[in-house]
Amino acid sequence: MKTIETIRVLAASVIAVVVMVGIARFSYTPMIPEMVEALGLSQSVVGMLATVNYAGYLTGALLITRISDLDLKVKLYQLGLIVAVVSTVLMGYTTDVWLWFLLRFVSGLSTSAGMLLGAGLLMSWLIRNNEKSELGVFFSGIGLGIVLTAVLAELIKDPFTWDQQWVIYGLVGLVLIVPVWRWTPDYRACALPRTGGVVAGEDRSRFIVILQLAYFCAGVGYVVTATFLVAIAESIPELSGRGWLIWLIAGLAATPACWLWDVFSRRWGQWTALYIAYTLNAISILMLIMDTSMASVMLSAVIYGASFIGIVSMMLAMVGRVFPENPSRPMSRLTFSYGIAQMLAPAVVGYLADVEGNYTNGLWLTLLVMALGVGVLHMARRAKGREMEPAQ
Repeated sequence: MKTIETIRVLAASVIAVVVMVGIARFSYTPMIPEMVEALGLSQSVVGMLATVNYAGYLTGALLITRISDLDLKVKLYQLGLIVAVVSTVLMGYTTDVWLWFLLRFVSGLSTSAGMLLGAGLLMSWLIRNNEKSELGVFFSGIGLGIVLTAVLAELIKDPFTWDQQWVIYGLVGLVLIVPVWRWTPDYRACALPRTGGVVAGEDRSRFIVILQLAYFCAGVGYVVTATFLVAIAESIPELSGRGWLIWLIAGLAATPACWLWDVFSRRWGQWTALYIAYTLNAISILMLIMDTSMASVMLSAVIYGASFIGIVSMMLAMVGRVFPENPSRPMSRLTFSYGIAQMLAPAVVGYLADVEGNYTNGLWLTLLVMALGVGVLHMARRAKGREMEPAQ
């Protein structure tokens, strides 16, 4: 049974993810229709705003791979909380596209702090305190963030203008960081001694490189739906005005899925769980192409929410266990490739949507990349080998 301290630490970590990922990143998804209607933004600009956000995420991931000082990690993690709130509020105080680009880039930096520094610091704390080295609970914050932004979007879209809505998202984030500050432990006391690791450095490098490619494919599958799901739903006559509900369903599916994937992984193995998660993510994309009825889109959102969160949680927890002495670094290497996907895919799909007037070909391209990802994932498994399997 978890102690009160453990519960508080986990709660603080989850709420921090809600702020730095849910508020800082996902508030943009339900804001797309609002900004398009009020300001006449093109799909290309919509896609580029998502791209620069992921560019910030990518930059943060790259920087984190170079950081080994624990004190600096803790300070940057705390700074990420503040930046998430400020960059969100300021989106409502300008209509300058270039300032939006800057703010979304900075927001992406804060998201990398929440996802990577937060996951690495928590993993070290869990290992140090003899808790299970799993991140399912941590990543449930992503699903909760989606739920929060979806519910907020519906509550504030009519009484408030698009710029006021951005400010409200930021103020909600400001309230949420209070318990984070109170309950977060002194992570600087959780440093683990460096070890030689369970595998040779050369084998580790080859394994990580292949895993990065597999994670790149997962990033494409994740980001296209994350960016355009609400817009796709709103473009369907039957679902007009219900895009927020589809986004809410995705978040509700993602929230408990992290824990369920942990349970499944323990029972059937992490590789089997990853194969299934990749396949389910691909199926959710295929459903958006083949059937745009309300029932199909809702089911697609459920499968998407449950699958993408499992991929993220299991992938990062896997490398965290392989590299327990500095888990943030390999997590950042994986996320670097994930970030490249998140930079490129929204811009490409947004451009195709502008040219063709729909998302069909963009979704087919995404589906192809996810299918490739399953094959690359199998290559990563073979590169890792049985002797490289980390302790569960």
